[in-house]
Amino acid sequence: MLKDKKILLAVCGSVSFYKAYEILSRLKKLGADVRVMLSDGVLKFTNPLSFEALTSHPILCTGNENWQNKVSHIEYAKADLVLIAPASANTINCLANGVATSVFMQTLLATDAKILIAPAANNKMLENFATQRSFEILRQNGVKIIEPLTKILACGDLGRGALADVDTIIYEVKRALYEAKFQGKKVVITGGATSERIDDVRAISNFSSGKMAKALADAFYFLGANVSLISSVVYENLPYKTSKFTSTKELLSLCKNECENADLLVMSAAVSDYVSDKIFSGKLKKSELGDEWSLKLVKNLDILSELKGFKCQKIGFKLETNTQNAEQNAKDMLKNKELNAVCLNILGSQNGFGSDKNEVKFITQNDSIDLGLDDKSNIALKIANLASNL
Repeated sequence: MLKDKKILLAVCGSVSFYKAYEILSRLKKLGADVRVMLSDGVLKFTNPLSFEALTSHPILCTGNENWQNKVSHIEYAKADLVLIAPASANTINCLANGVATSVFMQTLLATDAKILIAPAANNKMLENFATQRSFEILRQNGVKIIEPLTKILACGDLGRGALADVDTIIYEVKRALYEAKFQGKKVVITGGATSERIDDVRAISNFSSGKMAKALADAFYFLGANVSLISSVVYENLPYKTSKFTSTKELLSLCKNECENADLLVMSAAVSDYVSDKIFSGKLKKSELGDEWSLKLVKNLDILSELKGFKCQKIGFKLETNTQNAEQNAKDMLKNKELNAVCLNILGSQNGFGSDKNEVKFITQNDSIDLGLDDKSNIALKIANLASNL
């Protein structure tokens, strides 16, 4: 996902420096070309050798510059992104004020790449007026601050100064490097299965895992969107808004609220076609129902039809279990539900319920694009990129 992107990982003196190893490893697995630069402060905790074991480039630090081998503050400044993680209060203040008394700071001043800063320091140091002013200067000049967490810090104080989760940092790296096709746009995504009560312990539902919706929410976030994920599956530590639904009525209510000011709705939730005509109180007992029991079902709400009046663009998902008439059914859905596009998903042996892969056709009024069988994360990015052209 970050193939051939040049990233400079700048590591400052902090007891959380060890998390930089995981960050480096994760970025490399995503295909990024990562170089590492160590501050004088972090050299008190570790040495360059430990980082050299994880990267194919020499480590840049004080006393290690080699202009003949292109290990210099000018050469290492040439990157697509500079990630300072963890970032000390000293580095934050020096960068904001243009202080370059080390090769580490010289490199930061020499770069014209995007800069992400993930602070990790005592909360009082980060809350100090000088550091707060530095944050303001940096933000005004396009630097993204990945907010620290509130935890018991290494010094024993409780405060907002712990390094952000690695997952959060990786999210922000992707968002910074992807083309911001949805900058300033609100995208609402629904996902997961509805659960319609029969009694207090039973429900009508389906096997949707919600994985495709999560991948879509990630993809639109990476492309700069203001994302709202409405899901029956609960997620934690996501960088965008999430809401949980259980029933179709709850899902519809949340959709109406979120779509008021949305630019795009991606409806990938799996909604029950039928629901029980009556919700029984308590627990139905077999001894009272007998050997045979009939449950009367009635047609459920059609959420996309209910949302026709909203002005946002809409993409629906059409699930089929065989190819016969599948594409025509998707085209009928496109017309009848007044959608801008339909993602046709035909279940197969490699893309069944709960799979990490999917096979989708992106169908519009004038086109049908086969996205092939791929990881859901890649399929989601393809869909998001196509959606930017609607």
